[in-house]
Amino acid sequence: MNNKTENLIKNHIKRLQKDIAERDTDNPWHNELTKVDAQNIASLREGRIPEYGDHMEMDNDIEMSEFSDLIES
Repeated sequence: MNNKTENLIKNHIKRLQKDIAERDTDNPWHNELTKVDAQNIASLREGRIPEYGDHMEMDNDIEMSEFSDLIES
């Protein structure tokens, strides 16, 4: 993994952590978003681009468009 990719991953993790911290924990929808974002952070820390299939009960190995900059790097 090159430095550019590592920096992109770090920036995505920081952004997701900020999103999580700013959510209302009493809101069920926000709790679901937090769950998804936490899974995405775990994938990024593993050096893997999160896929839609990580969050849906279906065979969908398409990488999430939210992380398209990682696909291009």
